[in-house]
Amino acid sequence: MLKKLFFSDHFMLSIILLNTIAIFIGGYFPDNNMFFVVLDIVFSFIFLLEAIVKIGSLGWAGYWKELGNKMDFIILLFALPTFASPFVDGSMSMNVLLSLRALRLVKSFKMIRFIPNVDQIFKGVTLALKSSLLIILVFIVFLFVFSILSSTLFGSFAPEYFGTPGLSLYNIFRLFTIEGWYEMPDAIVENSSEGWGIFARAYFALLLFSGGIVGMSIINSIFVDAMAADNNDGVMEKLERIEKQLEELKSQQNK
Repeated sequence: MLKKLFFSDHFMLSIILLNTIAIFIGGYFPDNNMFFVVLDIVFSFIFLLEAIVKIGSLGWAGYWKELGNKMDFIILLFALPTFASPFVDGSMSMNVLLSLRALRLVKSFKMIRFIPNVDQIFKGVTLALKSSLLIILVFIVFLFVFSILSSTLFGSFAPEYFGTPGLSLYNIFRLFTIEGWYEMPDAIVENSSEGWGIFARAYFALLLFSGGIVGMSIINSIFVDAMAADNNDGVMEKLERIEKQLEELKSQQNK
């Protein structure tokens, strides 16, 4: 009976949806509301029981062979500390309580394995990341170089943006995402001379174009092309098989 339930995608999807709804509704109540604490432990126990039943039925090798089971097991490991939530009282650090509460949300990610062709999607993403690795490394170097340069040039004029290399790194990355890019040169203009203001506006406009528009577009295009190429490979293999079958049929007819 348990085996039939835990191998049913519809049953497990229903449990995940109910767990997500319970977490959402529980957000309107205090963290120590015993009903929702116990309810969350019940859901965690169901997911733990699912893993035990599947491992017992398939064996560890058979269980671990499937990507969906790997994802479920990793998510389960992250969610296991929620069993300790009833023992976290007011005398313990609030950070511990918040961490345990946040870990409950991890279980909702189990829904990912129900996405159609999820194995193929992850395979395509992996291939795309490998294909894009070099350009991503170049982009990271570009980001670090201009973060340090910007901190050196404008750190004294706009310390809230470029006061330290780390702060500069964060804000240059923001600029590449075209987020608040105009605020940075405006802050420099307010605290510098007219010449520095003109230079800052030209500098950031050029940086936005080269890194935010051209750079990000190149990364996106390579990533998308790599994923599309993976799908095209499958189509080409099918076409080649069809061509071989047609050739075999033609040869048989000629005989």
